[in-house]
Amino acid sequence: MSQSASPLTPVRFDAEADAKLSALRRTKFLAAAALALCVLVFALAKSFEHIHAWLGFVAAFAEAATIGGLADWYAVVALFRRPLGLPIPHTAIIP
Repeated sequence: MSQSASPLTPVRFDAEADAKLSALRRTKFLAAAALALCVLVFALAKSFEHIHAWLGFVAAFAEAATIGGLADWYAVVALFRRPLGLPIPHTAIIP
């Protein structure tokens, strides 16, 4: 009779991999939250711009930050995988 691993064999817990995955999730959440905050600041500044003229500068800053954040997100996705699932050639430069 051969000895094989039973289905009840405990799975090895890799604390370092778990910590890295947790840090990655936290970083992704913070990046998404920063982008959402820029969109929120832009919307609020635009809606109250008629009351305070200086909010035009805040709106322009938030708009530029939003566009820059979206452009960086797209560039990173294009480097590592297919953006938006589109079959665009020459993406996924870094496997």
